[in-house]
Amino acid sequence: MTPTRILQIGYGAFGATHLDAWARLLPAEAIMVADPRPDARTAAAARRPGIVAVADWRDGLASAEAVDILTPTDTHHAIAAEAIDRGRHVFLEKPMTADAAEARDLQARAGRAGVVVQGGLYFRFHPKARALRDIVRAGGIGRLRFLQGRFAGFKRARGDSGALLNDAVHFVDLFGWITGERAETVHAVTRDHFGRGSEDLALVTLTYPSGVVAHVETGYVQPGRWPDTVVPGAVTSKEIKVSGSEGAVEIDFAAETMVRHRVRHEFSGGLWRPVFGAGGPMAVPGADPVAVVEAELAHFLDCIRTGREPDAGLAECGVGLALVLDAARRSAADATVTKVGP
Repeated sequence: MTPTRILQIGYGAFGATHLDAWARLLPAEAIMVADPRPDARTAAAARRPGIVAVADWRDGLASAEAVDILTPTDTHHAIAAEAIDRGRHVFLEKPMTADAAEARDLQARAGRAGVVVQGGLYFRFHPKARALRDIVRAGGIGRLRFLQGRFAGFKRARGDSGALLNDAVHFVDLFGWITGERAETVHAVTRDHFGRGSEDLALVTLTYPSGVVAHVETGYVQPGRWPDTVVPGAVTSKEIKVSGSEGAVEIDFAAETMVRHRVRHEFSGGLWRPVFGAGGPMAVPGADPVAVVEAELAHFLDCIRTGREPDAGLAECGVGLALVLDAARRSAADATVTKVGP
């Protein structure tokens, strides 16, 4: 059964986007927003008249069938655990938990409670990323060789986590989703230039069982290219390149461009030379942040209704993703290539 009331917990930087997405899916009277800050509650109520705004999320939990958690990462586990134990379905923004141990605990609780728990992995629901995955799975760029992502730019550093959990998480997850594999080893280099106890620069190289290599660059100290659509005042780049034996695809999520290269290397005259085919820009629909989040939340509601496992469920996007990020932190601390735990 589709929930008759949703409780959105938190109305921070991404809160307005989630509220707008919920408003496309449910009537205002079916939406509650919980935030301890009076100005946040006032802003939410003004943005979507007719919703209910409360200070304490526990006050709203009694009358909600599902929750959408947008609070700082270090609060995710406690809030989600209580919601799950009380039989509520949970949408949990990335990163779902601070580490794999917390993710395993939520997985066990969700299994006992029989509820749906979905992670907020935004790019899995972006139409260009979905089109790219279809191309890769159909062999459209041949055998995968290298994936490269840049999620970086001048923006504020969040107080609850660093560049790994806040930004690198997006493309680490996306690359595992595209390849269909969990990374086997991680080599990470991080820096805390601001001296705040969390990294503001993270470079992550991943290897996969098939031999594919990926690299993710993220941070707040290098130039970006475009005004950020979510973080006011930020200038960022969000782009990926996926290369195979028969070509490559580039996506700039901020500029909403997608380009396909049809090229392979052939041995000729004693050298490996590129041989080019017809490529160029691809006409794949764009999507603003509200539309992408709407797709995520619609999937969440459908999983609740049908009982099927979410595309971004706890096994893959909770435990699996946390294991890779845990290994990245160990790698950065020890300055070694680190195996991802089982």
